Amino acid sequence: MVNQADSDREHLLTPVLHAVETAPNRPMVSVRVGDGFVDRSSTEVWDRVVALARGLIAAGVGPGARVALMSATRVEWLEVDLAVNAIGAVTVPIYDTSSAEQVEWILTDSQADLMVAETEAMAALAEGVEHVRVVTIAGGGLDRLADEGEATEPAAVSERLEGLDGDAIATLIYTSGTTGRPKGCVLTHGNLRSNVAQITDALGDTFGPADTTVVFLPLAHILSKTTVAFALERGVRIAFGTSLAELPNEFQMMKPTVIAAVPRIFEKVFAKAQQSAAEGHKTRLFDKAVSIAQRWSQQRMAGHVSPLVRAEHAVFDPVVYSKVRAAFGGELKIAFSGGSPLDEDLCSFFDGAGVRVFEGYGLTETSPILTINRLDGWKPGTVGLPVADTEITLAEDDEILVKGPQVFGGYWRNEAATAEAFDEEGRFRTGDVGQFDDEGFLRIVGRKKELIVTSAGKNVAPEPLENRLRSHRLISQAMVVGDNRPFIAALVTIDEEAIVEWQTEVDLEFKALPELIASPELRAEIDEAVHGANESVSRAESIREFRILPSDLSPERGEVTPTLKVRRMAVHKNWRPTIEEIYEPSS
Repeated sequence: MVNQADSDREHLLTPVLHAVETAPNRPMVSVRVGDGFVDRSSTEVWDRVVALARGLIAAGVGPGARVALMSATRVEWLEVDLAVNAIGAVTVPIYDTSSAEQVEWILTDSQADLMVAETEAMAALAEGVEHVRVVTIAGGGLDRLADEGEATEPAAVSERLEGLDGDAIATLIYTSGTTGRPKGCVLTHGNLRSNVAQITDALGDTFGPADTTVVFLPLAHILSKTTVAFALERGVRIAFGTSLAELPNEFQMMKPTVIAAVPRIFEKVFAKAQQSAAEGHKTRLFDKAVSIAQRWSQQRMAGHVSPLVRAEHAVFDPVVYSKVRAAFGGELKIAFSGGSPLDEDLCSFFDGAGVRVFEGYGLTETSPILTINRLDGWKPGTVGLPVADTEITLAEDDEILVKGPQVFGGYWRNEAATAEAFDEEGRFRTGDVGQFDDEGFLRIVGRKKELIVTSAGKNVAPEPLENRLRSHRLISQAMVVGDNRPFIAALVTIDEEAIVEWQTEVDLEFKALPELIASPELRAEIDEAVHGANESVSRAESIREFRILPSDLSPERGEVTPTLKVRRMAVHKNWRPTIEEIYEPSS
């Protein structure tokens, strides 16, 4: 059981202070410099955090004030985040791919006083928001902030730290909802510290100072934030990846023993191995190796690996499985996957290849971990067992309802959304549908919400994009797709009356709609509408492909309600071949 009293007393700076006191020279982080990584000790990191904290105090940032942070994953993100929390202020992370509209909303709704932006281009996105001072990382902005803080005594930071406890708000993380406007999830130090303690309880003493993790997902994402908090708690060295493109090289440089990723990372590693086999004319050999790895994993789970499978597994290990392990640096003990479901067969393959992937489940509102697979309880296709002190029940419609110290208290300045998020017994409504098996493992069946989660773990609200598309005069209906897919796409139907007039306007020879949908003129028109819709969202949320359907959505086929609201499941079922075509690999 997790000691809740400790979480009430402690805050997110507690493990950092402990590391400085007990292991001042131990590497806490590692940063890419040229062709290698350079370690920074606990003391070096803390000195920088204090310098920035003094600068924030000098800039007038008080306890409880909101400081927005927009940057790609880098060590400065962590240093600023810790400095903000050290003075009792609240970090408001913003994805580095966010649009101007999103940045303006988050800054305005959070009532941020200051924004730290990585680049001048990001800083420019805040120009339309009054009373927000912007500090830019590029060009030495943080150094200047630290210089401003030299007039502030270090004792001022100590005083702020002494005033922190588990009830203090640590972060407002804005998460997309089905209505379009992101809502700020209020997470306290206690929420996040509790979740770290719950993860530690589930994993035991698996990780410690001898371990290394490479952090490459956006630190604006709750999964990355908690990964870093867990690493700080356990003394795991944190290396900051520079980009997904460089990730394969940086895995080789740092040889991580633990990583947290989204399914897309594992899919890419598998796809690359598959491609290499095809290029070497060894596709059949690779397919056999995949099958044996899966059987080896499944039999090991059942308690006995047959001699034949064991022998075949040994044959494939040096020629296939070792190369899969090498893709992660060769030293990986455990990988965690979250954000969206990982294919069960893929999970079994990686296990058979020597990379055990532990799936978990949670939401931004739950800090995030609610369930997790673990060393003594691992089952592909499930998201594991509930973590300590967490009550998970299923409603009559199998919606997952939860209680626990990691569950947030509500949405920022949004009492209506907060009230809607909890049932009469105070349980948080996740919006997800699940099932427990006989051993207590949770399996996610689907989503009550219409929120789409791509295979890269990006949450996308479809309605704002759909509404913008439907505002185009030629578009009758639009449905965004992309759940557990690598990118967002859309199905579009044409207004059959408007299209007649349009053909006259653009001086096209009249064609019936089934013939017209392939015309470059119509595709160009719809492409322009898609481009307009994409301007309101980040690139990760944007529509990459679209298909024009040969007929409108029909109430008779169950695709729309009498009030013309799209029934997503029916459209998915009726137009599945079209959707599958969108995501077919390019030849």
